[in-house]
Amino acid sequence: AVVSTQSTGARITDTLLQQYYSLDEEVARELVSRGRKMTARFRKDLDGISEKTGIPLRSCLRQYDNIRRIFKDIDEKEGKLISNIQRLYGLTGRLCQQYAVIIYILDNRLEVSTRKLPKLSYEMLVRCVLVIMQEWCSPLETSTDMDIDRQFLKDLHSLRDRVPDTLLSGFVACSADTIKNNPDNPKNTVLEGKRLVHRLLSLGYSLVHTKNLTDLFPDLEEEILGPWFSAGLSVGVLGTVVSVIMGNFVNVLTNNGFGSAVPLFSRYLKATTSCLLYMGNR
Repeated sequence: AVVSTQSTGARITDTLLQQYYSLDEEVARELVSRGRKMTARFRKDLDGISEKTGIPLRSCLRQYDNIRRIFKDIDEKEGKLISNIQRLYGLTGRLCQQYAVIIYILDNRLEVSTRKLPKLSYEMLVRCVLVIMQEWCSPLETSTDMDIDRQFLKDLHSLRDRVPDTLLSGFVACSADTIKNNPDNPKNTVLEGKRLVHRLLSLGYSLVHTKNLTDLFPDLEEEILGPWFSAGLSVGVLGTVVSVIMGNFVNVLTNNGFGSAVPLFSRYLKATTSCLLYMGNR
């Protein structure tokens, strides 16, 4: 009976803990949309967030305070962000991911405002940031996955001069042929596929600059997804073209003596193309 009582008490405590640290997606989306770290002065925005989302102010304040508390405890701790949150607070895996994403966005000052990205839901944002955390985090033992690997971005930028334009032109032509040979693709897919490749490469080379990294999501929306959908193409066709790009890029680089560039491009493309598909599936 004692064991049963203790077990029941532990379950109740855990349930209350999860409820206390629960997040409303609407509130979380608005909080990260403000685009700055949460100081005490941030509280003045909570009235507006409560009014906009319909979530009681008391609940908005609880969520705001919890995010601040976790951010303060996690900041500059070595190790994986999600694991640290789980270890310190005992939250479920899903909640740990949600808090990790919020902290990552705020710490890296990523532009995700609803003004610039009105169609980007919180769920899309979580998926996008998790893949970026996984692919672009620093490998240094003294770093956390809150730290974006700056050396990776520098090496990616250097590929603009290392990989010949003729090789990239050959890659574009090869991808265009593959796309053209698929009868399910609309006629303008070849042209838009070529433009997609050039825009992806240009964006990748620019991420070494802080402003371009900060604006990653608006750039994906405005420079790539916007033109793609304006051309009347679907996210399904985008997925097909992305698969072609990934496969051909690896083959062309490897077959022409640039195999050392494959890990860099793959690391970049895996994150950005995943984000494009998540963001485009709306």
